[in-house]
Amino acid sequence: MWADVSALLEDAVSRDLFPGAAVCVRTPEQVLFSTAAGSAQVSPAVRAASTHTPWDLASITKVLGTTPLLMRLVGTGRLSLDAPLTDILPDAPAGVTASHCLSHTSGLPPWRRLFIDLPDQTAWGSAEARAQALRLAYTTPTTARPGRRYAYSDLGMMLLCAAVEALTGQRLDALWHAEVGARCGADLRWGWPGDAAATEDCPTRGRVLVGEVHDLNTAVLGGVSSHAGLFGTAESAAAAAAWQLRAWGGERGEGLEPEVVRHFWSYQAAGSHKLGWDGVTPGASTAGPRWPLDGVGHTGFTGGVLWVAPQQGIVAAFCSNRVHPEVEGGAVPGATGPRTVAFRALRPQLFTAIVEALEAEDRWS
Repeated sequence: MWADVSALLEDAVSRDLFPGAAVCVRTPEQVLFSTAAGSAQVSPAVRAASTHTPWDLASITKVLGTTPLLMRLVGTGRLSLDAPLTDILPDAPAGVTASHCLSHTSGLPPWRRLFIDLPDQTAWGSAEARAQALRLAYTTPTTARPGRRYAYSDLGMMLLCAAVEALTGQRLDALWHAEVGARCGADLRWGWPGDAAATEDCPTRGRVLVGEVHDLNTAVLGGVSSHAGLFGTAESAAAAAAWQLRAWGGERGEGLEPEVVRHFWSYQAAGSHKLGWDGVTPGASTAGPRWPLDGVGHTGFTGGVLWVAPQQGIVAAFCSNRVHPEVEGGAVPGATGPRTVAFRALRPQLFTAIVEALEAEDRWS
C-alpha cells in the first residue's frame, strides 16, 4: 500500500503540480515509510530530490519553531499564556495574549507588506530592519477585539516573536536552538544554503531561491521569524513533531511537559486552530476525511503539510517545492489557479493513502 503513496507523488510530478516532493511517516519511536520523487530544482539547473533534501518549511515553522519554544517557556514558568503582552511590549495591542496569537484570535490582520513598508535605505536582515519590521507588524491597527474573531495572522505570530525576544533578550533563532533544537533530536535550520530544494525565481530578489527563505517578510528579518524561516527534510520535520508527540503521550525528561503539550493540542478558540497547531476541519482538512478529529497539523505556503494523529501515535510529513520556479498567481495569500486547485486536491488524497497503508500494516485504528 505504500506503493500507492509513492504513485501519487510520481503522478503529481508528471502533472507538474510541483517539481519534487518527499514524504515521511513515523511513530514516536521509528520511521515507517520515507520516499521522495521528482526534482529539488529545475531552474537554472536540475537536481533530483531525495529523502535527504531539505525543504523550505514556511508556516510549518509555526508548529516546529515557535510553538515548541512557547511550550518550553510556559513549562518552565517564564511566560504566561494568558497575561497581556503589553506587560512585555507596552505598544502591543491592548488585551492581546500569547494564547490569542497562537490561536489566531489576536485581532491583528493576516498579513502586511512589511518588506515594502520599511524605509527605502533599510538593509534587509540588519538589526535595524528586524526591529522596525517587528514593530510595524505588531503596531498594525487591529480589526477585532482579542478573542472575538478568528483570522489566520502572520502578524500575530510576529507579535509573539517580538515579545519572546524582549522577554528573553535573545534573538529567536538562538533561543530556539538552546530550548528546542538541542532537545528535539531533529536537524532543522534557519536557512539551508547549497543543497535545499529551490523555491521561487523571486522577482523582488532577482534570483532563484535555494536555502533562502521564500517569505519576503521573513527575509527582511534576516531569515528568522516566528511565522516562517525553518528548513528541514521531511524526516526531520516528522522527527520534530514526534518529539512533541512523545511528550503528549506522557514521556518526561526531553524538555517538554506532557500537561503543557496536551493543553496546546486541545485548546479551543474561535477558529480551527489550537495553540499554534491547526485542528481538523471536517470535510475541509488537508489531512483528508480519514484523519481523526483530535489530530493536529499545519500547512506551509511553499508546499508542505504536517499532521499528527495522537491516539494512533502517527506523524506524517509531506514536503514539496510547488512554488518553484514560479508561484501561480504570485506570492500573495489566497492566489489560486488550476495548478493550485489540483495541488490542494492532492493533499487529502495523499493523507488518505497514508491512512490506508497504515491500516494494511495494522498500525491504524
